[in-house]
Amino acid sequence: MDLGPAAETYYRGLQNKRLNASLHVRKIMALTSVYGRDDVLRALADATAAGAFGSDYIANLLEMRRRITPEPGPLHLSRKSDLLDLEIPSPDLNLYDLE
Repeated sequence: MDLGPAAETYYRGLQNKRLNASLHVRKIMALTSVYGRDDVLRALADATAAGAFGSDYIANLLEMRRRITPEPGPLHLSRKSDLLDLEIPSPDLNLYDLE
């Protein structure tokens, strides 16, 4: 499977930084079957920009991106009875007076 120019750039950096680049390439190629080609390419580009060369870096990026969950939306209350009537006492600001 050809991953394109981003993978070639990453491979050159991998050869310069790691002793056994072919082992890392095999592991990265295995990651494409789990995470997909596009996600691996994005991880390769990001890792190249960061100067992080190794299959473990790629696996970590892919795993972290998979864990990201969307931001929760605002809470919408459909009934007025669901509103919270909270009484919060005013804080004592005398603690901040300098004597």
